[in-house]
Amino acid sequence: MKHKCSIALLLFVAALVALPTKLSAQTYEYEDANGVYRVEYVPYSKEESKVTKKSDYTGQGEFRIGLGYNPYTPSGYASAVYWKDYPVMLPPNTTVNNTRWFTTNLDMGGWLKRWCYIGAVASWTTGYERVSNKIDHSRVDAFSYNNITFMPVIRFAWVNRGIVQLYSGLGLGATYEFYENTLTSEIQRFGVAYDVTFFGITVGRNWFGYLDIGAGNRGVISAGFGCRFNKKY
Repeated sequence: MKHKCSIALLLFVAALVALPTKLSAQTYEYEDANGVYRVEYVPYSKEESKVTKKSDYTGQGEFRIGLGYNPYTPSGYASAVYWKDYPVMLPPNTTVNNTRWFTTNLDMGGWLKRWCYIGAVASWTTGYERVSNKIDHSRVDAFSYNNITFMPVIRFAWVNRGIVQLYSGLGLGATYEFYENTLTSEIQRFGVAYDVTFFGITVGRNWFGYLDIGAGNRGVISAGFGCRFNKKY
């Protein structure tokens, strides 16, 4: 009995001595009729790894081109602007046609986050009003108008689902207008430009269409298409 206890104690002490040095690897040998075999056992050691979750979103650039309806100008909203510089007494048999407007918007910037866009918009609004002969509809006189706007903009996306993005935005900048007709001198002036997008939507990924509803120098409605680049998800 004492012999067995001594052997057990000896094995226990040997294990305690070997434990600190053999955790990395242990070698065992056994023999059978075919020979001697040596097996090395390496215990699994799970090292603590510090993994910092990294966002897979690296930002993306965006370019847009579109048309606007009823933009704001220093003279007022386009739908309400008519030139008053023409003399009260028009030439006989003439009439003043309603103003024809055209607005184009160029937009470029980038989404720094999935929800935050910073960029700039350049807009050009031109108007044309004609005095025509009532009989043969020939042009007697014409008024021309031009309005150039530049403003930084910021947008906030509140929905990103698949190919659909919903957002709102703000813009503030400067505008320059100049207009003339054949009877008066040219008028030039600067003004404050602004843009508010109450509701905007894009549909598409690399190429997309967009529709913005709001107020300001881009128009109460602006629509067009655009592209995104350096896009990584």
